Amino acid sequence: MDLSVVFLSYNTKDFTEGALRTVIDATEGLEVEIFVADNDSRDGSPDMVAEKFPQVRLILNGANLGFSAGNNVALREATGRYVMLLNTDTLVRKDTLRTLVDFMDAHPEAGAAGCKILNPDGSLQLDSRRGFPSPLAAFSKMSGLSRLFPRHPRLGHYNMTYLDPEEISEVEVLSGSCMVVRKEVMDQVGMMDEDYFMYGDDIDWCYRIHSAGWKIYYVPTTEIIHFRGESGRAEPLRILYLKSKAMSIFVNKHMRHRFRFFPIWLLQVAIAFYGLLKFGLRLARHLFLPCVDGALMLIGLKLALALRYHDRLHQFIHAIEQTANRIGLEAQPTNWLTPPPYTETQWLMVYAAPTAIWLLTFYLFGLYGRRKYSALWTSVGVALGFASVVTTVFFFKAYNFSRLAAGAAWFFNTLLLAGWRLTARRVLHSRRGRRRTLLVGTDAAAERFVGVLEKLEKPPYELIGLVGEGPEQRGRFVADRPVIGLVDELQRLVRRYEVEQLIFTSATVSLSLDQLEGRWGRRNLRICMLPGTFADVDEEQFPASAGELPLIEIAPEK
Repeated sequence: MDLSVVFLSYNTKDFTEGALRTVIDATEGLEVEIFVADNDSRDGSPDMVAEKFPQVRLILNGANLGFSAGNNVALREATGRYVMLLNTDTLVRKDTLRTLVDFMDAHPEAGAAGCKILNPDGSLQLDSRRGFPSPLAAFSKMSGLSRLFPRHPRLGHYNMTYLDPEEISEVEVLSGSCMVVRKEVMDQVGMMDEDYFMYGDDIDWCYRIHSAGWKIYYVPTTEIIHFRGESGRAEPLRILYLKSKAMSIFVNKHMRHRFRFFPIWLLQVAIAFYGLLKFGLRLARHLFLPCVDGALMLIGLKLALALRYHDRLHQFIHAIEQTANRIGLEAQPTNWLTPPPYTETQWLMVYAAPTAIWLLTFYLFGLYGRRKYSALWTSVGVALGFASVVTTVFFFKAYNFSRLAAGAAWFFNTLLLAGWRLTARRVLHSRRGRRRTLLVGTDAAAERFVGVLEKLEKPPYELIGLVGEGPEQRGRFVADRPVIGLVDELQRLVRRYEVEQLIFTSATVSLSLDQLEGRWGRRNLRICMLPGTFADVDEEQFPASAGELPLIEIAPEK
C-alpha cells in the first residue's frame, strides 16, 4: 500500500463528497486506501459516504472527538508507506497524490511534505508553510511587523513569507489540511497529540517530526484548493477560543524547554491578550453597522424634534389658524413652541426606545447580514420600525405628544440610513473593481470561456469557480478551475462568496431560471449568459479585451 488518505468528517456533507471524488480521481497508478473518520455528523455525511463511496473505509466515532483524536482512530488502522491528512473541505488535483508520493520516495530524509494550498479564488493560503512560533515570530505576527516586512527572514518567519511560493523549500510547519507523513516517522514520533481538540495539532506534530531529525518540505509543484473552516463556520467565537488554547498548550509543551531564559508566562499573557484583541475586533465588526445606524437614528430624531418645535413652523401654523378663524372655522390656538415638560429620564426614553425598536427591526430584516447595503430594504425597515413606534406609543399616552415629530423622524431616518447604504455600496463596488463571478456550467462553452479569461491581460471578473449540474461533477476541475457546488445550491453559493455576477451557459440557464426570481434580495447581482456558439470560437478569434466578451445580459445590476 503506497498511501493511506485520512479524512475527518464533521457536518461537511457536500464538501466531503467533492473531496472524495477528487481523491479517487487522483489515485490512478497508486495503491491507495481511503478512510473517513466521522465525528458524529448530523447532516447525513456518514450515509452519503456509505451509499456513494463503498470503497472508502467509514469509521463512526460516535462523538465529536476533536481533530487529533478523530484522525488518530483512522491513523491506527493505516497500512500505507505514507499517511496523508486531508481536510474534507479541499479539492485535490489529479497529480497531487502521485506528486507527493514521488517526492517522498525521492527524498528519504523527508519526514513530511505538503503542497501549495490555494483559496477558491486562486490566492495562496499563507499557512501552506510556516515556521515554529518563537517569541520574536509571535511578536512580529501580533504587532503586524510580519505584514510590514514580509521578506525579512526573522520578522516574516511565522508564515515564511520570505520564501518563493513557487519553489520547493525546507520548512518547519505544514498545514494539517494537507500533509503527507512517512509511516515510519509516525511510528517513531507517535500520532497526533490528543491534548489539542482543534488547531495547533499540525504544529505540534511537525515539531516532533523535526525534533526527531527528519526534514519537512513544501512542494508547490502540485496544489489543492481549501475552502477553510467549513466545519466551524457556525461557531466563530468557539473557534477563536480553541485557537488561543492550542497555542497555549504548544507553548507549555515545547517552548518552555526551547527558550529556558525567556519568561514563558509572558508568552501566555501575549496569547491571552491576542485572543481578547481578536475577539474585540470581531465584536467591533459585528457592532459597527448597528452603532452607525443608532447614531444616525438619534440624529434623525433630533432633527425631527427640532423641526417640530422650530419657530418658523410655529409662525406657519399660527398663520393657518388665523386664516381658519377668518373664514369661520374657529381653529383652537396651539402652543407649538413648548415641548412636553419631561424629566431627563423621560427624554432619554423618547430617544432610546424608538432607536431600539428600529435597530431590532433592521436586525430582523437581515440588514446586519446579507442585506447590509440594501437601500430598498432599509427604507422598508424604517417604515415598519415607524409603524412599530407609533403602535407602541399608543399604549403609553404620556409619550404620544406629536404625530408630526414621528412622521418627520420617519422621513429623516429614511434619508439618512438608506442614503449612507446606497453611497457605501457604490463606493465599495467602485473600489473592488473586478466582479466576483460564478460560471454556471461545465460544458465546452464554459471551458472555452475560462480559457478566454486567462488570456486577457486585465480580466474584468474574479472567477470564484464553476457550478455543476449533477452530483458527479462536484469537486471536478474544468480548465483547472474547481466545481465548487451544484445548480440547486446557487443561493447558498451566491451568499457564501458574496457573488456579484452569475454567468450561465446556454445549457444551464433553463435549469436555473426558477431560482433567479428576486435574485434572493441581492440587487447588485448581475446575470448573464454565454451564447451557445461560444464553444466554437477559434483561439485566434478570442476577444482581445473585456469589452469584446459576447455576454448576453439577462438581468442587469439594479
